[in-house]
Amino acid sequence: MLFVHAGAELYGADRILLELAEGLRQRGHALQVVLPGPGPLHEELARIGVPSQRRNLGVLRRRYFNLRGLLNRGCRLLSAVRYLRRLIREQHIAVVHSNTTAVFAGVLAARLSGVPHVWHVHEITTRPLWFARAVAACVARLSQRAVFVSEATREHMCRLNEGLRAKALVIHNGIDTTRALAGQPGVLRRECGWEAGAPVVGMIGRINWWKGQTSLLECAVQLAPRHPALRFLMVGGTYEGDNRVRDELLAGIERHRLQGVVVVQDFRPDIGNVLADIDIFVLPSTEPDPFPTVVLEAMAAGKPIVAYRHGGVCEMVEDGVSGLLCTPGAPAEMAAALARLVAAPELRQRMGQAGQQRLQALFTREVFIDRFAALYRQLATPGGAAA
Repeated sequence: MLFVHAGAELYGADRILLELAEGLRQRGHALQVVLPGPGPLHEELARIGVPSQRRNLGVLRRRYFNLRGLLNRGCRLLSAVRYLRRLIREQHIAVVHSNTTAVFAGVLAARLSGVPHVWHVHEITTRPLWFARAVAACVARLSQRAVFVSEATREHMCRLNEGLRAKALVIHNGIDTTRALAGQPGVLRRECGWEAGAPVVGMIGRINWWKGQTSLLECAVQLAPRHPALRFLMVGGTYEGDNRVRDELLAGIERHRLQGVVVVQDFRPDIGNVLADIDIFVLPSTEPDPFPTVVLEAMAAGKPIVAYRHGGVCEMVEDGVSGLLCTPGAPAEMAAALARLVAAPELRQRMGQAGQQRLQALFTREVFIDRFAALYRQLATPGGAAA
């Protein structure tokens, strides 16, 4: 099988690719992975014995939404398709799997090579609307199967193109909980200069316009005067060359005199150490987050979740049982939910335990791998792609 992916970092979709590759390799499947550039995902794939190659795949990002950028992406895409077709032929690839809709080279190479294709959709793209509709049309027309990470993701794209429903299925992500449970309490607090007993609200995610770091800062502005011991942590990097949101975030922290109360850290691989030292995990995404892997990791670590009520998190968190869901775009309501949990350690513990139980019941890596392996077997069987 050939996996084509849009990044080489270790964020949500990257980690899910790694989980899938490791699980399939353990079951004896032969894999090839092509990534668009350097990054820690190459090292992680090598660690588990999965070969990866680096090739510019013409990945489409928002910064390319102009004439010059689209021409650049078009040229890169043509070159990538030629490369992937050669790889498919030389490696006798049976199925091509494209991870995220930011990468089109995989589906085009598979189509031209007559090989079945699976598109793994991790995004809920809402704007620009013309682009969201174009992506949905491509998935519907070009791919034999479209696997969505959540019901919310499937429904969003199928509303954009009803022709997708016949080939769409949902496979919820599943994770190996080892990473989430590998942390040492106290490491993060010592780094930040925080006292051992200070309650910590934390989020992990790439810093961009919709992940909600600025919304969490609004919560901090409201809560800090009433809860002087409360601390906030935001962990995540930016896309290369796109530091505007991070700069605005740091300026806001300084403007509100919250240095030391709100700490922003770059991406770090030791997520276990982060989860070990936070008391409440928050997902303040202002746009629907399809199925955030980091929420599964926080559930594995026994953390209560506070999130806006949209996207895949509604399928992950049972409101009032394993976390609290708030009206999207209402930081005052989110601040109130956080304050409720800050004041109730027993409730935090009870919700965290409920989240762990829900994870083990619904989101294990074994079920995740089983379902993908069955899909690949079906597609690789003569006539299976038409089934």
